[in-house]
Amino acid sequence: MTANRPEWQRYQLEVAATLSQLGFTTEVEEKVTGVRGEHDIDVTARVTSAGITQVWVVECKKWKRAVPKERILTFYAIVTDVGADRGLVFAENGFQAGAVRAARNTNLTLTSLVDFSQNTADELATIKVRGLQERITVLENKFRSIWDLTPEERDKRIAQYIGPSGFLDLPAGHSTATSHLLACLSQMKEALNFASFNRWPVFYWALDDEYPISVNSWPGLLCITEETVATCERIYDQMVFPQGQLKDWRELQSQEMTELLTKIRQPKDE
Repeated sequence: MTANRPEWQRYQLEVAATLSQLGFTTEVEEKVTGVRGEHDIDVTARVTSAGITQVWVVECKKWKRAVPKERILTFYAIVTDVGADRGLVFAENGFQAGAVRAARNTNLTLTSLVDFSQNTADELATIKVRGLQERITVLENKFRSIWDLTPEERDKRIAQYIGPSGFLDLPAGHSTATSHLLACLSQMKEALNFASFNRWPVFYWALDDEYPISVNSWPGLLCITEETVATCERIYDQMVFPQGQLKDWRELQSQEMTELLTKIRQPKDE
């Protein structure tokens, strides 16, 4: 039982639980191999968004005194050796002035459970936004590169396009059929940018909606954006490597996304 564990071990578990609530996959007391050897890490935290994995290593100091500079320098060497994206030191009784100075201009964060919970949600959203924007840019370039193909190859790709064609009801295979999808990708980037500047609500266009959806928080925006980007990636893959006789792009959309959009579109008085 947790209550029977030493106080320092309970603190590790509490830190791991906090990270898990923020969407990380955590492991307590993991052995991590670095360039110079193996290290015992109090908590290892990993989060993947838009195909990019962030690895954070964590040291937990349930001490009755402030953490000194020497401990921070030792931990920074470990963070560097294992190639972690970030190192965090949790301590509820603070850090000595030298420790704070040692952590400046590094990828270390000195924090406590309360401070971390309050300050990290927006930072994680920033990481996810960066990954999504990169995926959207890659996808836009892929669709645009179709026009660099020979006429024969280009016509073949366009003929295999089953994605949304916009609200002019263009037939599949029409030369401008992908324009609506590219417009949606551009609108997604714009929505992410507005949210990054805290300009809520932001407006999001689903692939088959003529009217935008109003979104008021990061969790909702990141969820629908990531699902939509994944659908667009499948539409492109279907153009290049067609699988089966699909007739409607909605077959490439996840069931979770379909259910979410149905719920959003449901009239409030029903």
